[in-house]
Amino acid sequence: MSRNGSPAGLHRAEGKPSAGKGAGAHPVGSTFAGRPAASGVRWTMAAVIARQGFQMLAALVLARILGPASYGIISAATVFTTFAALFLDQGLAAALVQRPAVSRRAAGATATLNLLMSVAIGVAALQLATAVAGFFGAPELAVLLVPLAVAIPLKGLAITPRAMLSRELKFALVARADIAGAVGGAACGISSALLGAGYFALAYQVIATDLVTAALLLAAARGPWPNHHLREVLPMLAFSFSVFCTNFLAYFSRNMDNVLVGRFLGLASLSLYGMAYRIMVLPVQLVGQTINRVMFPVFSRASDDPAKVAFHLTSVTRITAMTAVPLMAYIACAAPELVQLVLGEAWLAAAPIISVLAIGGARETVFYITPTLMKGLGKGGLILRYEVLAALVQVGGIVVGLQFGLLGVAVGLVGAGLFLVPVLLLIQARLTQVRISAQLAVIWPAVHGALWGAAGCLGIGLLDLPLAATTALGLAVFLLLFAAVLFLCHRSHVEKFRRQAAALFGKRQGFDQ
Repeated sequence: MSRNGSPAGLHRAEGKPSAGKGAGAHPVGSTFAGRPAASGVRWTMAAVIARQGFQMLAALVLARILGPASYGIISAATVFTTFAALFLDQGLAAALVQRPAVSRRAAGATATLNLLMSVAIGVAALQLATAVAGFFGAPELAVLLVPLAVAIPLKGLAITPRAMLSRELKFALVARADIAGAVGGAACGISSALLGAGYFALAYQVIATDLVTAALLLAAARGPWPNHHLREVLPMLAFSFSVFCTNFLAYFSRNMDNVLVGRFLGLASLSLYGMAYRIMVLPVQLVGQTINRVMFPVFSRASDDPAKVAFHLTSVTRITAMTAVPLMAYIACAAPELVQLVLGEAWLAAAPIISVLAIGGARETVFYITPTLMKGLGKGGLILRYEVLAALVQVGGIVVGLQFGLLGVAVGLVGAGLFLVPVLLLIQARLTQVRISAQLAVIWPAVHGALWGAAGCLGIGLLDLPLAATTALGLAVFLLLFAAVLFLCHRSHVEKFRRQAAALFGKRQGFDQ
């Protein structure tokens, strides 16, 4: 929307030339045009799919072997190690990507800080292992946290080279390191689990993953090697601090449910909730992270041309909605059958939680781009204010839901997320000048088709069919109805999605084509 209220930004976003600053005679999609970025999306997507796929495979194997009771130890350890990893970067990696120019000396100084911080965090984690185990009421957790704490510096080694490679759009090198790490980690985790390592299989998996990934990233980026020129980091501190605070608040609001469930409902409940939460974040990890890793530097480079930013936002929103909404709608409907087929009867209590959290997963994926948009445009203060609001709303929903058990926690988390949707739409409208109605119009076709598909899938579930037949037929009916609604009611939208997805994930030169 232009400043006088006309939807100029949206019109340009559909492929018309932009007369904005820096656009010249180039199409609006030119910020994303060219082989480096397009190839980067494909490589990033391959890396995310490989990493999350192998991690999910290892998690399912461990869950099947250990059962909900013992798997709770892994869930609690994951909560703690994720929290510890939050302090590794302090937002400096985002600052390296966002700044117009960065010297190798500054990058080396950043690597020094990351390494020192990772060692300090590892030591602190060792000291806190017993206390954390006592918090969750699981003494055996303290033993598992020891190798995980010792391995934390491996994560610190990978931060700066990853940022520098991403800054230069060398996503293929990042992807190869991630894929190799995922394969090596999953192989170690699964093999050790099959050999009877129990929940210690998690430690083997994490250490192998981080070791391989860090080694390959350092080799690909040729450092940057740590140095003592720490003054070089000073210009990045303001932005990096705002990013760190944002990440901390995001962790607080998005992981407090796991912490509270483990503390007050027990590790058996945490294992059920943790597995359901993995399903919720599946599209975020597979789709959202793939696109966001590439779009952060793209938004940063296009920050002086609002029309380009608007174009990229609407294009990415269309792609994420069309991929995530139907996937999570089907999972929400077919959760009981999928749980029995994949995890077994012992995990059936997780099915209703998965159904609820799947709705939250769709919402989270569609709006996962908003923080990236704010960071890319250098709006550190705005994203910090939003995360404060999100933390208050989501933690409030979780605390209220906790009074009603596991399902109540899931409903509270998802309800709070839906409450924040108008805020996210407003932020995107103000930053890109794309009206809220236009943003909703991009999302609606996927929701419309998914609703009809869900109705058909639930109808199949009412029939007295064998488990495998119910699952297969329900998926077929869902896909048929989803496709029919899109074909009959949203044909132009589908064509735009096809073109833009081909540009993003294929070999075409830009979204605008």
